[in-house]
Amino acid sequence: MRCSGFTSIRTILAFGLCLSVSIPTAFGQSSPDTDEATDAMFTMPTMEERQTVFGPIDDAFRAGQKAKVADLLVEVVDNPIHTSFHAESYARLGAVLDELSLPYSALISYQKALKTDATAVSSVAKDAIRLADQVGDTALLESVFAANVGLDVDGATRSRMAYLAAREAHHQGNYSTALAILKMVQSSDPFYPESKALEGVVLAMQARHKDAIAPLLIAVSAGANAGRETRFEDLVHLNLARAYYGAENFGRAIEYYAKVSRSSDAWPQAQLERAWSHFRLTDINGTLGLLHTHVSPFMNEEYFPEAALLRVYSLFLMCKFPEATKQIENFKSQYEPQQAKLGIVAATSEEQLFDAMANHADTGRDDLLPPTLGYAFSTEDRFKDSLAAVRMAEDEMKRLENILANPFSAWASDQLGDRRAALRKVEGKRIQERAYDMEGRLGQMLNDAEMSKLDMLQFETRLYEQASHTGKVADARRVVDRKKRVKRGYQTWPFEGEYWGDEVGYYRISAKPECPTGMQSGVPTE
Repeated sequence: MRCSGFTSIRTILAFGLCLSVSIPTAFGQSSPDTDEATDAMFTMPTMEERQTVFGPIDDAFRAGQKAKVADLLVEVVDNPIHTSFHAESYARLGAVLDELSLPYSALISYQKALKTDATAVSSVAKDAIRLADQVGDTALLESVFAANVGLDVDGATRSRMAYLAAREAHHQGNYSTALAILKMVQSSDPFYPESKALEGVVLAMQARHKDAIAPLLIAVSAGANAGRETRFEDLVHLNLARAYYGAENFGRAIEYYAKVSRSSDAWPQAQLERAWSHFRLTDINGTLGLLHTHVSPFMNEEYFPEAALLRVYSLFLMCKFPEATKQIENFKSQYEPQQAKLGIVAATSEEQLFDAMANHADTGRDDLLPPTLGYAFSTEDRFKDSLAAVRMAEDEMKRLENILANPFSAWASDQLGDRRAALRKVEGKRIQERAYDMEGRLGQMLNDAEMSKLDMLQFETRLYEQASHTGKVADARRVVDRKKRVKRGYQTWPFEGEYWGDEVGYYRISAKPECPTGMQSGVPTE
């Protein structure tokens, strides 16, 4: 027996949900081979048993006593004797809590219903998604939908379920599964642009960079048609640039890195990655021009050690040893204190880190967190959603304090408290792991910087050895001075040591290699 996917909340409350005895298999579909085994395992409750459990609940509903309905349903879900009625009871509890203006509690109840027996309560999936959007906690449904993407629901609901299920598969590293599920997302789905963006990211994670380009281009177009904000477009452009870079099409990568808005949170990272594209094209001057932004005073507290080392290596390739050595010392003085602070963060509890990041999101700063780490999470959609959900849970828990006389209030408050604690721990763990990873990589980079000093010393030694044989130091290779070309509408002037905010991002370098002839390392001549 299969339930309709369009049962209304009022119908659920008044008459309950029909029950199915099929066992979900792959993608939530029942298998004919399991029917006989299922019949042996489960016995359908009799009408008398149903009346004993749900009769008083239906009476209270008809009398308009919603709080009493909720109290009685909590008694059922807390009673192990009534296990066969738990899925239906959670679903009906979710409906009444929704009518009592307790959306987060209702969402949790719906999630428990779907987790208990999704096939039997498939009709609540649509309302569960609506409430998840309302409270900002769609993550609560991702795992249950990932196990039940074949649920018997209407097309629009199935499409949205597929997107959430694919996100769960992506988080778990099940990339092939994520790609298969994303094919179920309809082009009419409100989250179609995000689904195509996710498809591109997943393909890139599989190192299928050329294949990732098409869905990302569709995401840009679909996002524009859907009126997505510039922030969405910037992130897709960044991922497009990364896909082109992975496909070794560095020219197109540069084009899309340049499309990331200067006002975007991702702009400094895009500038760094764009510099790598220029480096791969042996455009060392282009690399240095882009990286000049990252050594400006405006980014002293930012975490871009890779930019500093790439700049050092570029200077090394041009045999500009004094400047490279100076940059190494600047690198150490800037990042050694950051490494120490990241070590403190990595040793801090998950809950403390969540609270610190919440403070950073509110005030723009927190003494515990390095600015870049705080900025990365406080502007991230996932963290912002989790923070909003935690605050929604806290607000609902306060409202429940006004109705403590009802047993369902204590149950709902406990559920909200558990979800709040879980979110704080999960997000705090992510912050902790990021800090641990940053601290470890920074330690390796500091060691690499010392090795770079040795490399430069050895290279200079080779120059002096050559001079001892020839009697003179080899002249640097001569390169042609080319006339500077300035685009129409632009102005240019030499950099004289002062940094101005409106100049950041527009620097151009015209440095000449100082390596003697015969000792070049693929350095461009202009």
